[in-house]
Amino acid sequence: MSETLRVGVNARTFAVEEPGGAVQAAIQLVRALEHREDTEVVLFGHPRVQHRFPELPLDTTGYIVNSQLYGAAWERTVLPRRASLANVDVLLAPNGNGPAHETPYPTVVWVHDVNAIQGHSAPAHRLYRRATLPRAVKAADAVTTISTFSKDEITTHLPVGPDDVHVVQNGLASPYLDAAGRDTTDASTQPRKAADGGRPPLDALDIDLPSEYVLFVGSLNPRKNVTRLLEAFASLRRDTDLPHELVLAGPAPKRIFQQLDVDLDEDATTAVTTLGFVPDRLLRSLYADADAFAFPSLYEGFGLPPLEAMAMGTPVVTSNQSSMPEVCGDAARFVDPHAVESIRAGIEDVLTDDALSAELVARGRDRAQGFTWDRAAEQFATVAADL
Repeated sequence: MSETLRVGVNARTFAVEEPGGAVQAAIQLVRALEHREDTEVVLFGHPRVQHRFPELPLDTTGYIVNSQLYGAAWERTVLPRRASLANVDVLLAPNGNGPAHETPYPTVVWVHDVNAIQGHSAPAHRLYRRATLPRAVKAADAVTTISTFSKDEITTHLPVGPDDVHVVQNGLASPYLDAAGRDTTDASTQPRKAADGGRPPLDALDIDLPSEYVLFVGSLNPRKNVTRLLEAFASLRRDTDLPHELVLAGPAPKRIFQQLDVDLDEDATTAVTTLGFVPDRLLRSLYADADAFAFPSLYEGFGLPPLEAMAMGTPVVTSNQSSMPEVCGDAARFVDPHAVESIRAGIEDVLTDDALSAELVARGRDRAQGFTWDRAAEQFATVAADL
């Protein structure tokens, strides 16, 4: 292998219009690899991928239909041959989408978690993952994942040993890191929004946001536990005088109450705003303007939104299970995600205890600065170079 590592990337999922967390993470890692002097990146995927990486070579051979079904077939038939012809030193297969058989070059399959294998997904996706993921990791030369929690899950549920699974934690995009590193001297004695330089403008959203709100960011997948969050928030509205409303942002239809099994009174329902997918530049403003960030997820391989909220100076309430304690450290108010009362108490504590809120903000900013994509790219390059 030459001194410059030629990394091929299966960029099949990069063509989606509203990328979820796993796809966004893969895009960020590729951007970090692109700027390293010791790596050379070539992408394989649909022509629509090019707008994300205008400076990188993109091989679109055989990718004639931009669909998930066609793409899944393409990456198992056309992609392995094209990567071989491109003389890659290693193929990175994000999102667990690796070749089903061994290849002439080393392959690294990046598996975020095994939530679909364990049933935390739609039936069709569950069947697809159960059929393809075990074969992909078995054929791979190495597997990377995003937390020690996920590594334990992968080695328990997939045919791969711990020596072949490497933890490469997610990072934060530069705007979040810049915000986390902002000078916040005396922030512990000032109101949080004043320390952040005031409330950022959100006019571009073209919606009526409440002046005071608790924020959730994520999909409406059942494992995100939005039903219990809604119930906890409804309880808080009924029993306290807090003026806060709940804002939900993430890739989902806005008719949320037709999709979640939750019985809320009219007052609680009218105090919830759903935004659907929000572009990142506006999402940062949503984080910064929130009085608390609530993320009581049942299962996360990593859970980037709490770190993003920390970077933007927002106190975090999150689950005490899966990877959340590992990722958030001492910088969050942890709750039992299975108990509505615990979720409610966590939110209420952060909204009513100024000292706790200020402490979480300070710890959160420090915590967030430790997660960078440059570090992730370095860790990946080390794994790939040793194959």
